[in-house]
Amino acid sequence: MEILLLRTALAPSLVLLVSVVARRSGPRRGGLLLGAPTTSGPFLALMWLNGGSEAASRAAHGNVAAQLIVAAFCLVYGRLAPVLRPARTLTAALVCAAGAGLLAAMCANVWLTAALGLAVIFAGLRTWPAPAHTDRPPDHARRWDIPVRMAVSATTVLLAVHATEALGSFTGGIFSALPVLLAVMALSTHRSTGAAAAAAMMRAALTATPCTLGFLLMIYTALAASVTRS
Repeated sequence: MEILLLRTALAPSLVLLVSVVARRSGPRRGGLLLGAPTTSGPFLALMWLNGGSEAASRAAHGNVAAQLIVAAFCLVYGRLAPVLRPARTLTAALVCAAGAGLLAAMCANVWLTAALGLAVIFAGLRTWPAPAHTDRPPDHARRWDIPVRMAVSATTVLLAVHATEALGSFTGGIFSALPVLLAVMALSTHRSTGAAAAAAMMRAALTATPCTLGFLLMIYTALAASVTRS
């Protein structure tokens, strides 16, 4: 119950925070917040408290695997945003993220999964076009825009948490780190501020992903060592 309440509350809160930061400071800073482990960290802490080190270790492995999904989503959405409409861009990014998810789920070695994720991240950043200037306010912000984003993210995360109850800690770890908030923010930013802003947000999130991956690997290593000692 604690995980359910925390995840459901964190998702809309983070959407609100990122929306405010993106409007006041530009989409790049909002993207950096989206790429940080703001939800994975509390999720793993609660998994450790409720299920012990072994369950938390499997969940951390799932979190690491999910970073490959996050990287694929950011890369595809950011590269296609300037040439496709928002809905088509989101569909393409989700399809590629799903393919990355299948690959991550089949990879049993956490270090190999992390290496694949880093390869995608650095290849994407290396070949990313020069960013355009995007630090401008939204063209047609609406009063209901942010509440709708918050409601969509909370509902999606709630459904994901319920789905993980019967699928185990590893799958739960993947679900907990899925790019739900990235998808919500990418689509709304693309529609309200433009393709360049959405691409800048995705690039910033991709830039932050290696730090998140390193953080998750340290957590996984510590938990795995604790299981071995016990």
